[in-house]
Amino acid sequence: MTPSPISRRGFLIVGLSTALLAGCTAVPGPKPTPNAIPPSPSPSPSPTPTPSRPPAPSSVAELLARPRFYVGHRGSGDNWPEHTLTAYRNASLAGADAIEISVCSTSDGVLVCHHDLSAERVLGVDKKIGDMTWSEVSALEVDARSWLGVNTPLEPVSRLEDVLRELGPEVLVFIEDKQGTNTMPILDILDAQARPTDRFVWKQWAPAAQVRAAKERGYRAWGYFDDEQLDRLDEFAATFDILGVPTSASDEMIRKVVGTGLPVMCWEVRFHDQVQRLAGLGVRGMMCSNIAYLVDGRPADRDAFATGRRAAGDLPSAIDTLGWSSQPVLVPSRQSLRIQGASATSYLMGSLAAPDKRIRRLDATIVWPDAVPPKGSAGVVFALSGDAPGGQGERGDATGCQLTFDVDGTIEIAPYERGVTGSPVSTGKVEVPTAGSAVRVRIDLDDDHVRVTVADRTALEAVLAGAALRGTWVRLFKDYKTDQAVEFSGLRVVSG
Repeated sequence: MTPSPISRRGFLIVGLSTALLAGCTAVPGPKPTPNAIPPSPSPSPSPTPTPSRPPAPSSVAELLARPRFYVGHRGSGDNWPEHTLTAYRNASLAGADAIEISVCSTSDGVLVCHHDLSAERVLGVDKKIGDMTWSEVSALEVDARSWLGVNTPLEPVSRLEDVLRELGPEVLVFIEDKQGTNTMPILDILDAQARPTDRFVWKQWAPAAQVRAAKERGYRAWGYFDDEQLDRLDEFAATFDILGVPTSASDEMIRKVVGTGLPVMCWEVRFHDQVQRLAGLGVRGMMCSNIAYLVDGRPADRDAFATGRRAAGDLPSAIDTLGWSSQPVLVPSRQSLRIQGASATSYLMGSLAAPDKRIRRLDATIVWPDAVPPKGSAGVVFALSGDAPGGQGERGDATGCQLTFDVDGTIEIAPYERGVTGSPVSTGKVEVPTAGSAVRVRIDLDDDHVRVTVADRTALEAVLAGAALRGTWVRLFKDYKTDQAVEFSGLRVVSG
């Protein structure tokens, strides 16, 4: 629910009186069926629940009775192109208990599934959806390649009615009028569905007025608060059946919202560490953009860089501040991940994490493909205890072990404790890297021992406290503030 370039206050504060005047003209026939769901570089979702997950709830009442539930944020936009039928279908198959749909209207009254007021970010046209006809919008395609990888298929924009028909009567939906002027047309479409008040939740920014019409028709409502609006909790809480609070809110504030006694759902949830934190604070609903990782995730034993599509659970550390522009580039021709930019950063390889096991071996290849930076290093933080971002150099707020490869040929092993790199426990020297020369690294671990092999020769060994080697997550990092790219490839993990 990251705000679009235009503030939601500019349109959601539009009162119910505006919504009552909004009409929906006759619409053209349905657009051709969206692309068939392509193979994913991560394990394909299963239509049946895993042993640890109950079957999907059949009603909103059943959903809210659960101690924890997951809603596919924008159809789980970290896994599939957001707000497309492909995303909605896959999120449901991957185990989402419900999906979230954002709705905008075209100038000729066609309700389409789209988050932003503008078509620029995902459709590539710098125009407002509300200023374009359905004919113009339907000629465009959702392009998530800069976020999900260069080989991500383009997807068509879908009409709301077509999506609801394709999903069928069993899928639960949280639905939001992003323009704030389409309340009555949306409710009319919902009323025409099977078991509407059992299946649909009206979603809106808490101070907006449209909720009154939804409640009058018998729908439950989720009202979400921005950080700056949480001081108005007492003013609006009684209006809703479910309350929403951002994951960026403090523990104290989340406890206050939970203390209202209403079910609370937080957004935007991407990491296992976030789920654990929120659940510990009493939050039951996870508005999740990473369903294929958090709910359906089954670990891979090697990277998916060659596919040109980002595997579920692989995410840049700067996502919350830089968004799509923070995504490193997948280079299928070299089967690599390219990290570039004038800052220190890291990349979570969540797809390789097996939370019930320990890493026993990790292989990786590191190369500066174009030019070696004048100073700095790159490397791997491994056996991390969690997947939360943050920490020193954006290498994660967790405990693990760090292998650093410096441009002067120095390599080091150091503990990485609660997001801070400790003093090296073992240091060695290898050949000074040159542009385009690949450095193959193998890391072997047992209970408290690490051995690093570089280019088939043992480079260093170290003994660390067991806590540093018990985790399962891996991060790739770049630790310098110049723009020379570093590429990683050949990642393989053996767990046990």
